[in-house]
Amino acid sequence: MKTFRNILCLAAVIFAGFIITSCTSAEDRLPGTWIIESVVAKVDSSKANLVSIDHSIASTKTTTFILNEDHTMALSIDAYTTDAIWTYNSDSGIISFRLNAGAGDAIELGKLEGGKIVYTSSVKHGTLTAVYVKE
Repeated sequence: MKTFRNILCLAAVIFAGFIITSCTSAEDRLPGTWIIESVVAKVDSSKANLVSIDHSIASTKTTTFILNEDHTMALSIDAYTTDAIWTYNSDSGIISFRLNAGAGDAIELGKLEGGKIVYTSSVKHGTLTAVYVKE
């Protein structure tokens, strides 16, 4: 009987832990340091300037960003770092940022997909897709 009670208590603790972690919103899981996992370019090589595409890929590979809980962020690209304000749209899963709070258009950082941030941009004659993961 005592063993059964111990197993039941352990199961209750595991279940409670599962409930608590599953209640965390996607936005609550965003703060942290994000680094590049992969960059893929899909272009029409007969029309695209491959040197320019290679430069875009190399620049994207240097991109990192730190999302803070207070919605401030530090964005680094090619050793250049700037501060910004980030937002998360829970309906679309899109993370965006503004370089100045409330000023200018929001710039898309990417879409939250399965614990990764995926950003696809149009380049001349194709697309460039970057996948970021939490460090």
